[in-house]
Amino acid sequence: MNYLTFFNLNDDPFRITPDIAYFYNSPEHSTALLSLEYCIKEKEGFCILTGEPGTGKTTILRLFVESWKDRAEIALIMTPRLSPEEFFMAILEDFKIPFQSTSKSDMLKAFRDFLLAHARNDKRVVIIVDEAQELPDTTLEELRLLSNLETEKEKLLQIILIGQPELRDKLVGKSLRQLNSRITVRIPLNHLTGPETSDYITNRLIRAGNGSQLFNERARELIFELSGGIPRTINLLASRGMMAAFLEGSREVCDRHVEQGATDVMEGSGATEPATKGASARSAMLLAIVLLLVAAGAGGLYFLLNTPSPAPVPAAPPKPVAAQVSSAKLANSSTAKRTSDIPGGSFAAAVSKEIGLLDTNQTAFQAFNVLAAAWEFPPFTVVGEPGTDPWTYLSKLSANRGMELIQFSGTLDGLIAIGYPVILQINPSDDGKEIYTALTGASNGEFAIPSGLAGKKSLTRAELESVWHGKAFILWKNYKKIPSQIPVGSRTRETAVLQKLLVQAGVNAGRSGVFDRKTVAAIKSFQEARGLAISGQPDPQTLLHLYKDSAYIFYHPALK
Repeated sequence: MNYLTFFNLNDDPFRITPDIAYFYNSPEHSTALLSLEYCIKEKEGFCILTGEPGTGKTTILRLFVESWKDRAEIALIMTPRLSPEEFFMAILEDFKIPFQSTSKSDMLKAFRDFLLAHARNDKRVVIIVDEAQELPDTTLEELRLLSNLETEKEKLLQIILIGQPELRDKLVGKSLRQLNSRITVRIPLNHLTGPETSDYITNRLIRAGNGSQLFNERARELIFELSGGIPRTINLLASRGMMAAFLEGSREVCDRHVEQGATDVMEGSGATEPATKGASARSAMLLAIVLLLVAAGAGGLYFLLNTPSPAPVPAAPPKPVAAQVSSAKLANSSTAKRTSDIPGGSFAAAVSKEIGLLDTNQTAFQAFNVLAAAWEFPPFTVVGEPGTDPWTYLSKLSANRGMELIQFSGTLDGLIAIGYPVILQINPSDDGKEIYTALTGASNGEFAIPSGLAGKKSLTRAELESVWHGKAFILWKNYKKIPSQIPVGSRTRETAVLQKLLVQAGVNAGRSGVFDRKTVAAIKSFQEARGLAISGQPDPQTLLHLYKDSAYIFYHPALK
């Protein structure tokens, strides 16, 4: 049995090379992407993105370029140690701008004509420089002069500098103060927190096909302690920890496996003291690991952006996962035991007592407003006419905000795999009253319930499954207005968009724009890989997964 089969994985989840299929949308990374989007959309002049090696700058850059490649002309400069003349010629070559002579005035005229032509078509022109801390001061000054190419109303050129924190220090120097004053968007990319590190590990495992708690809590804490929350180092430690567990025959990765893996990485470096021996050894190990990785990452971006990426392997979520539209029933159900016999003094008994004092419709209303805050749209202030059916009531609230609703029936692991905040139906006993509450977080075996249940806003898995039996509502947005039923043989714009989303998800659907048998087969393959009902049509949950897995940025709040 090989390593991946042993851990029930379809793919290696902890490769250290950047891969947009495994992008983890932490608050830091989400803010960075949105800031880059803002810089280009609003035609700001200069933008800088800085972060330590391994924090995810390359992955963010790949996502950004993928999102804008059809809407902008982009020059990627990967060898920044160039003289001003070499740098300018590299830009012209990347934009494929012909020039008759190497006279600076002739090249500038050709470049300005290029910018004006694209401005007339409202197409952005972007220069991106990676490892920009290596740019000579004279070349940075050349960039500042290029940014002077503008009309009376707007900038013709947007420039993004990506580098390590030394770039910020470089720009505050006296010789570059004019350039520094022109930077309008500054994006620092910080390390992941402890809970985010744990969530990052879970996210990558799910995308690779295993949604179980493969790493125990202490192993996750140790990975965070050793890595300092740097994603590339997290990958290295997690990968070595899994290998140590595999060699031992353990299907759970414990802290001793992480320690062993870290020791293996550092073998021969003099930092072989076990991690539990003291903070100084851990600090030395972290420093050495980071230094080891810097060289590996230094040239990685050029190779990555200039080498065709293999289609990502569709990651199958943990079974069973079941969710459906409207009131359709699937066989899968929660693994929690349903019972009308609740032991006195238990958490479920306390919730049952609380439920008797609450109004069902009011709890549904409050839970919806929690999700409204997560989606960043205005909450409702009046309950309105809820009626007797929570599905109909919540669907009306959703439609009023331009959103849609999916009914879910399945397991807690299934909800975690989907990764959206949800509204849970709470009913501790089969024959008891039900209420609704929002679930906004799932990390380290704790589940966040902002409104609280029986006075608790953080529940263990056992507590949650004692009162929740697999029914939930998922709020989502159909960004591209793709219908859930498309006639076979029809040619529509929505079908072309659907095919593009499927291709991005690693399924060959073609690009004909015709909803043909190949497209139907591609949808079925995608649905089967993710444990969805196999219909061959883009039903709401299929679209939800396609938007979530897309390389483009379709905003949705994450189940943190």
